[in-house]
Amino acid sequence: MTPALSVLLCLGLCLCKRTRTQEAERFPKPSLRAENGSLVPQGGAVTLRCRGSWEAEEWRLGKKQESGWSQIKAMRKAGNEGEFSLPSATAYDAGTYRCRHRHSSYGWSEPSDPLELVVTGLSNQPSLAALPSSEVAPGQNVTLQCWSEWWYNRCVLYKDGEEISRGRMQSHGRGRQADFFFPAVNLTHDGTYRCYGFYSYYPYEWSSPSAPLVLRVSGEAAPAPPSPPPLPSSLPACSGPVPGDPRGFSGHPCRAANAAPSSPSPDFENGSIAEYLEDS
Repeated sequence: MTPALSVLLCLGLCLCKRTRTQEAERFPKPSLRAENGSLVPQGGAVTLRCRGSWEAEEWRLGKKQESGWSQIKAMRKAGNEGEFSLPSATAYDAGTYRCRHRHSSYGWSEPSDPLELVVTGLSNQPSLAALPSSEVAPGQNVTLQCWSEWWYNRCVLYKDGEEISRGRMQSHGRGRQADFFFPAVNLTHDGTYRCYGFYSYYPYEWSSPSAPLVLRVSGEAAPAPPSPPPLPSSLPACSGPVPGDPRGFSGHPCRAANAAPSSPSPDFENGSIAEYLEDS
């Protein structure tokens, strides 16, 4: 390849790349959301809204399958938003979606970020309990226990309609349980909690929600336990001999500092201490 041809080829590639970048900036990828949230009860209706630029003419909705992405809905509509309705959600509708839009001059946009649609109510609800109580003082520790007789292996905890934590469910009695530990709760933990169970191999097909559990944090914080007294830097001096000790210091942690010198200790090798006390 001649140098001139190499230069022309390089210029062509750079120009093509720059053109695609400019088109992407003028025709950016759309966004996808579920009206009224991405948690849908079984049998409930949901509308997926694909929002893009005002120049869009056609819209497509895709769903991730085992073999890859496949188109499930399409519509022609000029404007900045396409709507896709799911009138009665089932387990089949649970999954990951994304959308694209098209313009006659720019072609198809890049796909939107994925949206995870969860269908609930597909199995029995778990139960949710608070230990030691659902009414606690600030500073106390609380454990929320999500339990089910169904053998779910995953659990999701919601507070006031928002997901806050996920956990693994472990064997417990005749069912399975997940514990959510909250150390030193405060007023921000006040709220209504629910949990859902599901199987990890069906991550978008959840149980019915547990009955709501209202956690109330009120009252004064529990006082901190008193600190132990400091250890002495040195052992105190005794003021005199220890009562009952013939030598004045045996078995005591300190000796008499100012006591008068005691008589020499008797020799106990040839007699007992009882004989010594009788002689004295």
